Amino acid sequence: GHVFELQLLPEAELRAVLRRAADARGVFLSDEVMDFVLRRFSRDLGSLMQLLDMLDGFALRNKRAITIPLLKTMLETE
Repeated sequence: GHVFELQLLPEAELRAVLRRAADARGVFLSDEVMDFVLRRFSRDLGSLMQLLDMLDGFALRNKRAITIPLLKTMLETE
C-alpha cells in the first residue's frame, strides 16, 4: 500500500486555514482571538475546526460577535 508522511502545518498556514474556514461561515476571527486560540488549544487542525464549529454555534445562539470574552464564556458553560 501507499505510505504517506503527515506533517503539522506551520503557524502561518494554520492561521490561513482557520481564517478561510471562518470566512466561509461568514464569521470574523480577529487576530487577538486567533492568537488566544493558538496559544491555549491543541494545534491539530481537527481540534481547531471543531472549536471553530462550537464557537460559531455559541456566538449565533447568543447573538454576539466572536471575542475572547465570548470564547471564555463558552468554555465555562459548555
